[in-house]
Amino acid sequence: MRSTGFRLVATIVAIALGFFVADFFCFHGSNIVLDPRNWFELAQVLMVLAAVVVTMKLVERRIRQDKSRIGGFIATSATAVCSLAANASLFVPLTFASVWFMYLASATDRPLMDQTLAAFDAAIGFDWRAFLSFTNKQPLVAETLVFAYHALGRQLPLLILLLAFARRPRLTEFTALLAVSSALTATLMLFVPAAGAYAYFQPGPIEFSNFTARAGMWHFTELMKLRSGEPFHLLVTRAEGLVTFPSFHTALGILVVYALRDYRWLFWPVACLNGIMIISTLPEGGHHLIDVIAGTIVGLVSILAVKFIAGYQPRLAAANAQLTSDVSAP
Repeated sequence: MRSTGFRLVATIVAIALGFFVADFFCFHGSNIVLDPRNWFELAQVLMVLAAVVVTMKLVERRIRQDKSRIGGFIATSATAVCSLAANASLFVPLTFASVWFMYLASATDRPLMDQTLAAFDAAIGFDWRAFLSFTNKQPLVAETLVFAYHALGRQLPLLILLLAFARRPRLTEFTALLAVSSALTATLMLFVPAAGAYAYFQPGPIEFSNFTARAGMWHFTELMKLRSGEPFHLLVTRAEGLVTFPSFHTALGILVVYALRDYRWLFWPVACLNGIMIISTLPEGGHHLIDVIAGTIVGLVSILAVKFIAGYQPRLAAANAQLTSDVSAP
């Protein structure tokens, strides 16, 4: 178990460091100016998290001999909070570095590829405008899609709290899934700059009247500023989600469902909700269908990669050892 946790932590750290290296490499010559407050806020958060970890470790040691019910509850809570803070200390630098990279990747003058993405959708028979019209004409459907799309943000803190109390290192596994999926997403968005279906098709307000007023366009002003070449002052805590291809909403929805596989009472309701959420990424999130397909692939590949890192390598080693033993046996 400890070996599994170590490999997962090593993966998260390696990806975060990879992002930082890429950031510093791409930073020179970029129009992005990193606000000095970023470093102060990052250091402040990490110091607080370190203090929480130390405090919870002291509580665990102090309460270790207490066999009462209250003592057990305090010890369990301290372990969970310690796990939460320790994983947050991995997640925060990862998020900082990945957001910085995604802004650097978006600050390009390369042509947007929405026309190519829309052409791919058309080639497989999907009409984005027709789908938008169909869902918008049914207020209850549109309302459900809007709710599902924005519910993902509410799921994450609840999931993280739940996983913090899990006996297995599920929270570290989920953090590793976020790290791997972020690396895949950042790589793809670097090569496929896009603004989204709303920016490309430019539907009139009446065509999405039952969706939110800024559906699929909340990032557009930020994106255009980055692409203008003018100096852009980045404060990571106020960053917008800039990824169009692939759909990170889709990937994240899949990862959340996978993380709940040990909780059958939650797995199926959340799976249904996030299935609707994935559909909502088209009219509410403003994604092309190919974005969603790519996001699905990112989610599934991330799961396979983390499973391999966490467990398959020892099993393969054991299988090879057994095979060697069988071959050498008389």
